[in-house]
Amino acid sequence: MNNFHFSKIIAGVGPTLAKETVLSKVINMVDIFRISLSGGFDDNNKKYIDTIMKLDNSKTIMMETRGSDIRVKNVLDIKVKAKQTIEIEYSEYAQEHDKRIFVDASFLRELKVGQLIKFQQSGVVIKVKSNKEHATMCEVVEGGWIIQFDRVFFHNYDLDLPFLGERDKKDILRWLEYGVHVMAPSLVKTRDDIIELKDFLKTKNAGNMKILAKIETEEALENIDELLDISDGLIFIFEKIEKAMKTMKLTEEMLIKKCKILGKPAIVTFVGKIEKNKYQLINELRLKRFSNRAADGYMLDTLLQEDDPLKVITELSDTLDTLELKIAPQELVRFYANNEFMVRDYILYNAHRATQEVDVRALVLYTENWYSAGRLSSLKPRVPIIAFTKSDENYRYLNMLRGVRGYKISQSFSYENLKRIGKEMIRIIFKGNISLDDKIIIVQANENIGDEKTGMINGLELYKFKNI
Repeated sequence: MNNFHFSKIIAGVGPTLAKETVLSKVINMVDIFRISLSGGFDDNNKKYIDTIMKLDNSKTIMMETRGSDIRVKNVLDIKVKAKQTIEIEYSEYAQEHDKRIFVDASFLRELKVGQLIKFQQSGVVIKVKSNKEHATMCEVVEGGWIIQFDRVFFHNYDLDLPFLGERDKKDILRWLEYGVHVMAPSLVKTRDDIIELKDFLKTKNAGNMKILAKIETEEALENIDELLDISDGLIFIFEKIEKAMKTMKLTEEMLIKKCKILGKPAIVTFVGKIEKNKYQLINELRLKRFSNRAADGYMLDTLLQEDDPLKVITELSDTLDTLELKIAPQELVRFYANNEFMVRDYILYNAHRATQEVDVRALVLYTENWYSAGRLSSLKPRVPIIAFTKSDENYRYLNMLRGVRGYKISQSFSYENLKRIGKEMIRIIFKGNISLDDKIIIVQANENIGDEKTGMINGLELYKFKNI
């Protein structure tokens, strides 16, 4: 099965990866391309999206809002040593400077003497000494390389910024024009934050856009259930919430399971770090842990230190492919009781059960929204799920579900079209490595007995590939 991988890869796009020569080599390994507005590449975002869509317009583009995110604005790395004095200055725009640190924090001059400033990936820590007319003087506490566009934290300093500020609203308008498909709001804390974002999107005729909340604060962790209920999935930044998880006695497995129960994607991040001035990202032990828990996707941090993004993405893809072959068969567990979708859930459960009792090569289904594909995916089947939908928003969303390959189908879709197109997609996915007698299951899971629109009847149909 050389043209299919179960786990989804979300790659952050920067100048190197966005080159057509590099993108053409990774396009088949990456499912979602994320362009973070915190990275400092705002002027090129439209070009990046156009290049991706030119190579493969089936890919999903994710927008990550800035929120109260603060970043280094230097485009050159800066080496600093302990006890060295260095100036830090506010700038909204990228700066080509390697002797002074620039960050997009307008409140720098309000910081008190002794305030610690930490740089996430660089590991550098500096301390405020005094304020000059145009800059703040600092002493280096922990030295190293301050890398371009690194994230900046102000220890125990309350930023007190709104969730959806004017900067984010302007960004969203620009991104909607560029053609973004999915939104990942940063520093979400409560259900009201997501409601505020949804209301804003409705006013811009984008009310159907899928939203995946980033869980990266203690408050978000405290409100995890209500955020999962209002969102279309969650992105866990475990590096930031480890301490809070221990206090609340929560584990990675418990949090991922919350998403899987509802059939919503659970995305986990891989934030790299600098070691010996090299960007280190892949941690196979951590990948194995997440793979066993069937995390839907892996979000690479935007490749700030872009020595070789092709190597990083290829390494991740190869490692995931190997780990997926080692996942033990999952114990069959019925869905939690849900009277609203009782008939649908029963059919989906039995579709998964059939893949374990019969030598099935693939599942094919049609979904009006995302529910059937998401629920089936949550059961961690060991065969591909080929899902058809009429909605563009749902089609892009299917790219985030583990083991699902989504396709958009015309409004005049019928059951015969499903079989004909489904057979062709299976042939493409398996690259011809499928025999005429291999078994395929077609799933129709609605609450109604029959679907007049498509001519499909509720239930499962087992076909030999040659008879589809």
